[in-house]
Amino acid sequence: MLTAAALGLVMIQGVRGPRYFDLSQRNAIRLIPQEPYRGRIYDREGRLMADNVLSFDVVIIPQELGDRGRTFTDLGVLLEMTPEEVAFAYKRGYLNPFTPVPIAVGVGKEKAIAVAEQELDLPGVAVHLNAKRFYPHREVTAHVLGYLSEIDRERITRLKPYGYGLKDKVGVSGLEEALDIFMRGEKGGEQIEVDSLGRKVRLISYRPSELGKDVTTTIDLELQQLAYAAMRSYSGAFVVMDVKTGEVLVLCSRPAYDPNVFIERSDKKRLNAYLASVEAPLMNRATAGAFAPGSVFKVVTAAAALRAREFPVSMSFVCRGRLKIGDRYFRCWSTHGAQDFFQAMAHSCDVYFYHLGFRANPDGMSRMAHEFGLGEPTGIEVGQEAAGFIPSRVWKNLTRLENWYDGDTANFAIGQGFVLVTPLQVARLMAALANGGLLPPPHLTKTIGGEPVVLRPAKKINVDPDDLAMIKKALRYPVALSSGTAHDLEIPGLDICAKTGTAQVTGKPSHAWAAGFFPADDPKYSFCVFLEHGETSHEACKVARAVFEEAKERGRWR
Repeated sequence: MLTAAALGLVMIQGVRGPRYFDLSQRNAIRLIPQEPYRGRIYDREGRLMADNVLSFDVVIIPQELGDRGRTFTDLGVLLEMTPEEVAFAYKRGYLNPFTPVPIAVGVGKEKAIAVAEQELDLPGVAVHLNAKRFYPHREVTAHVLGYLSEIDRERITRLKPYGYGLKDKVGVSGLEEALDIFMRGEKGGEQIEVDSLGRKVRLISYRPSELGKDVTTTIDLELQQLAYAAMRSYSGAFVVMDVKTGEVLVLCSRPAYDPNVFIERSDKKRLNAYLASVEAPLMNRATAGAFAPGSVFKVVTAAAALRAREFPVSMSFVCRGRLKIGDRYFRCWSTHGAQDFFQAMAHSCDVYFYHLGFRANPDGMSRMAHEFGLGEPTGIEVGQEAAGFIPSRVWKNLTRLENWYDGDTANFAIGQGFVLVTPLQVARLMAALANGGLLPPPHLTKTIGGEPVVLRPAKKINVDPDDLAMIKKALRYPVALSSGTAHDLEIPGLDICAKTGTAQVTGKPSHAWAAGFFPADDPKYSFCVFLEHGETSHEACKVARAVFEEAKERGRWR
């Protein structure tokens, strides 16, 4: 046996050794990955919202790397990087001897050509041509689309069974995340034999990458741009949706961010500023921000009181600027005198709705709020959606170990206290009032790969149609009356119905709301404008008017 082993070694080293050595010196197998072309994203009229652009990426293939010190130094000169920066990028990106390590992504054409010309003198260095995501409208569509980033540990654990691997780019938030599985496509690549100088000898095998599916959204890009511009320096959200289908035409949140910064990652200062900002530009205030609704909630109080059959709409209550409840006075924002249902809605009289709140009772208001979809996520595709919160007497007793007081009922009736909602929830609430009692499923996707998306069915709310018709009629008064709180929205030809809200915030300026639907006779669109610390609902109405007027001039309301 030892003799046979010895003869084998002699054969390998003495006879075949030179041939194997020659092969190892001359030829090698190189795997060149080919990333798929990610599906594009369009608005409802075919305008491009997310595209792909060609990117020159400089990589190092570990198994072919020669003299590290010289390579890092020479490559650094070509890329305008220090040898230490090249070494750091190599160490950070290294996975195994066969996987290319990205050193510089998205380099200019001149640098790419310079590196390619030196590939023979820099063993293991190569220039790969990839498709890089690009968002042409930057901040305007950021919260709708999200962005791409290298997959992290949590996602790789969750998505590995679906074919995701290390170093893959994956959607983070927005439609990029929700529809990633459709848009990512399938990887391809080629297996080639190269000589000792890295030159291609022959193609061994090839598998083409598979294109990702294009997505058409419900967003009207022109309206989205108008909303973003109208909000200017405000923080907040602007939502417009189809009252029958739930298609979201506008989903705007400010402050926003440029998603291209997360793709390129070259502007570290700007990237860190986004992540550290106290203004939270990454948060989608339309869906993930839960805020006190203020007087916008009065439509829920009205519905609950009407269901209780405790008052006729012709009944008047006198507003003297305040109402004593228990041992303290609860104020109204003005002194309105005698108010019936329609006048109280027009003037947003707090005293009137304190009375309605007691007739509805807190349990009735809680049930009605849930009927309208408040206190639970809407299910829209962007993810990271806040549920909001609707209080109840049982909740307060069990979780806070406190009794429910009459003052809690008064605050509840005018959308203060414990109540929290999202702007998207309010837009859907208004849609249900407008369409006769159906909660449409808010959504952003029309087609994937040319195929229409199957929608969730609308939910029928358990509210008397006559009560809904009464509230719908009342919501025209805040706009139509010159003394109405939403009179700024009286735009000829649109016949807007609306409710305003100014929600108090302890120690800070109030939140401003304006929400409603139009046109009054045959509603097509619902909307919600929310300005964080906007001070008065008048400001929210001005923002809404600017968008609606300009859109009307452009013929956008069809």
